[in-house]
Amino acid sequence: MRWPPAPHPHITLADLPRSSVDAGEGPVLGMGDNTVPAYLGPGAGHVLLVAWPGTGSTTGLRTLAAQYARRGTQVEILDVSGQHAWARAQQRVHLYGDAASVHRRLYQLAAQVRAGRPGPARTVLVESGQTVTSLLRFRHYPDPGGTGLNALTTVLAAGRLHGIRVVMACRAVPEPWGHLARDLFTTRLLAAPTPRTWELAGWPGAPAPQKEPFRVGRMHLVDSGGDQLLQLLRLTDLQAAHLAATPPVSPRRRRRPYGRLVVTAPTASAFQIPRMQGDRRT
Repeated sequence: MRWPPAPHPHITLADLPRSSVDAGEGPVLGMGDNTVPAYLGPGAGHVLLVAWPGTGSTTGLRTLAAQYARRGTQVEILDVSGQHAWARAQQRVHLYGDAASVHRRLYQLAAQVRAGRPGPARTVLVESGQTVTSLLRFRHYPDPGGTGLNALTTVLAAGRLHGIRVVMACRAVPEPWGHLARDLFTTRLLAAPTPRTWELAGWPGAPAPQKEPFRVGRMHLVDSGGDQLLQLLRLTDLQAAHLAATPPVSPRRRRRPYGRLVVTAPTASAFQIPRMQGDRRT
């Protein structure tokens, strides 16, 4: 089987209709092969993004974080590796940048969930690499359930009842979860999934997809609607920071017809920010 080529090597704001970022009920994930934007709906649960470094995991987290902040949701980024420096000056984004603060925050959220205490709607993003490794190894308590991954599992199990959505990136599905990945995460984004990854997080009963040419940001979106290929929306650090601080387009403006976006003008809006030297491409 030969997969169809991606419509674009990268999907940026310039490739979308101007109103599309605010048109859906949730953030834009990217664009499918049918050139239609794919959205993360409000009813979607937690999101798992399985991708090796360099395949777009950090870009996916950054793009979702900026859009959630733009929509007024409180955003918390757990990032030991320092990939999200763009979020440091954001009013709606709080960055936890060391193992101790990451674990302390997860224990606080787990305690909130266990006690059934309501709280503001929030999105918690967990960066891949060092952050996930610290969840497996770092301990605040000597008991067997004292790792950060145990606290995160508690948040995943019942956090949506308390307004908490988790978006987690990792290189592979953590072994302690095994086949629970489908139950914990209703939406999965898989970059060139291995047979093992597909077995744990792919579409149930469907054969693993054949290996296809590598493209940064090219992922399988697996949710209740099935499996589709899409190209993730890519925001640079500067675009994410500006988008997060800009209010959404009003419904009246949203109904106006727009052409394609232009990114060569000065930074008059969140949609007109050119890529600057030094922006991350992960």
